[in-house]
Amino acid sequence: MIYLDNAATTKPNQDVLDTFLKVNQSLYFNPNSPHQAGLQAEQLLNQAKAQIKSLFNLDNEFDIIFTSGATESNNIALQGVARKKKLFANEIITSVLEHPSVLEVVRALEEEGFTIKYVDVTKEGQIDLKHLQSLMNDKVGLVTCMHVNNIMGQIQPITEIVDIVSAYPKAHLHVDAVQAVGKVPLIFDGVDTLSLSGHKFNGLKGQGVLFVRNRHEIIPVMQGGGQEYGLRSGTVNLPVDISIVKALKYAVQHTQSLNRQLNQYNEQIKAYIQNFPNVIINSPSAAAPHIINIGFPGVKGEVLVNAFSKHNVMLSTTSACSSKKSSLNEVLLAMGIPAIQIEGSIRISLGANTTDNDIETFKDKFKAVYEEVRELLK
Repeated sequence: MIYLDNAATTKPNQDVLDTFLKVNQSLYFNPNSPHQAGLQAEQLLNQAKAQIKSLFNLDNEFDIIFTSGATESNNIALQGVARKKKLFANEIITSVLEHPSVLEVVRALEEEGFTIKYVDVTKEGQIDLKHLQSLMNDKVGLVTCMHVNNIMGQIQPITEIVDIVSAYPKAHLHVDAVQAVGKVPLIFDGVDTLSLSGHKFNGLKGQGVLFVRNRHEIIPVMQGGGQEYGLRSGTVNLPVDISIVKALKYAVQHTQSLNRQLNQYNEQIKAYIQNFPNVIINSPSAAAPHIINIGFPGVKGEVLVNAFSKHNVMLSTTSACSSKKSSLNEVLLAMGIPAIQIEGSIRISLGANTTDNDIETFKDKFKAVYEEVRELLK
């Protein structure tokens, strides 16, 4: 099998699996228990958080909150910040580029009385900074932006966004960095909250991290025993939380080398695809190297996914979290891509386990699928 759907999920590293099993067997204690074993578990939990801070040279700028994944991290940050600021700053700025775990949250907040503003998107798929500047005012309490887009791979200008948002003291900047980890360096300067998901960088499903600069800006979205500073109540899942550190360490330490390798694969694939008439590369040239979005105008994306699957190549149309929806993808629409091209778009996403052989085999399979659908191309 040629697996090219790494933006949806990745294969867990063996040392992550080993750590998860080991902690379950030998340190299964509750970190909130007052006995010696519980205190040992609590110490291990605190060490894990310290290691994550050290990885990014954060010192004590952020609190680390372990969650079940980016969806929960995004919900805690967005709901918690918005409701905290509702009485004095009830405007939220976002864009159609965001993942459903952000867009659906702000749409629900709109029903609670918040004003939602959507910033324009350039043809390259980036936030329009001039439009963002025009939307900012003293009533904006929350701005949310993803670091790397999960459909097209475009990298957002986080530093420039920080410069704009930081001029407004009431505004909180949240960054969904799920697709950035291990692919591009993370940016923390000026960011107030940032979310990660372990299974996107060879960790386990059900692993998430939320970085919080000032936890007093967030009110809990669920009530319980008060774990994780009261922002994520529930018995701490120590084996999951310890093993995500393994995955994160590997991803961060290998970011540069993986970026170089994926750039080579990216260039090889794009150069090869240009040999096939009427197939269009949708992703902008400056996108992150692990995601390539391709359009086959006149052919349905689902037909292409099925065709590749029959050739034992696994890829997708859009985000796995929205692939069952029949509507046209908002990200591609915002970039001005024609509907017929969007309907025939597929996403190739590479990862740390992608090999030279995978790329060469994919080229052969691509040619075979192209021959099967070429008469449908427009």
